[in-house]
Amino acid sequence: MNNNSNEVFVENFTNKAGIEANILINHALMLSKAYETNSKEEVLYALDSYLKLWVEIETSVKNAKNLLPENLKSNIVKLSKFVERTVLSKGVTLSKEDVKTLVNVNMQVATGLLEQTDNYLAIEEAISLLQCTIKLSNAKETKNSSDLVSALDENLKLWVYIKTMAKKKDSKISTETKNNLIKLADYMSAKTIEVGQNLSNFDENTLEHMINTNLQVTEGLVSNRVA
Repeated sequence: MNNNSNEVFVENFTNKAGIEANILINHALMLSKAYETNSKEEVLYALDSYLKLWVEIETSVKNAKNLLPENLKSNIVKLSKFVERTVLSKGVTLSKEDVKTLVNVNMQVATGLLEQTDNYLAIEEAISLLQCTIKLSNAKETKNSSDLVSALDENLKLWVYIKTMAKKKDSKISTETKNNLIKLADYMSAKTIEVGQNLSNFDENTLEHMINTNLQVTEGLVSNRVA
């Protein structure tokens, strides 16, 4: 995610839970991208930042002034210990499955923290879009057909889900945003199917546009607007 995206997160999450969720999401992205580059320096930097983040989170959670629910605090401390053991014991020898687990830990905790905000549904969808976008981007770079099929399938299901949620009468999203999301869902579903129908010679520009659209909508959901 680019710097502008980070600014969107920071500007809109003014409470402690939201700020911590933002940091968790960004570190998950950094860790995932570092392992895709196969650069030892980037991997070490990402792991070091990731570990320091969890040490800070554990310290914050144990602070008597922390107002998060006790069950959530207890779970976060347990996860912190798990993260510390995993990173310290394996370091740069972490497998892709280990990395996936660590990324998912961040996303799950971010989701739990965001339940404390007033715009949870939109943020939940934003997190899912970020995860899906990473998979689409990785598949585009590796040109692995099975990975691309999996990423496209997830992208299609996600946009069908977003459309379903947007059409719900009890949704707290504004009418204008709902209409934009429904139109985008139809467009993205069509493009996803289009790419999937020609896996052996798919249009990279179309896939790149899909990735960028996912990122733009992620930013829009977080800031309560859809471009």
